[in-house]
Amino acid sequence: MGKTNRLQEIMGEKNLSLRQLERMSGVNYGTISNIEKCETDPKQSVMIAIAKALKMEVVDVFNLNWRK
Repeated sequence: MGKTNRLQEIMGEKNLSLRQLERMSGVNYGTISNIEKCETDPKQSVMIAIAKALKMEVVDVFNLNWRK
């Protein structure tokens, strides 16, 4: 599986911890951690919540090209 998101990179650029993003987005810490490590694919609502918290577009955070 290829990289499905830029979450770790973006969090580093914005100097955000998982706990900070949890508070900002309302998404559970464990869920964010699993998404960041590409261990799970997030639901659409979770992608939107995270992107909004980062003040970014969903397509700038998550790879939506599902072709193999």
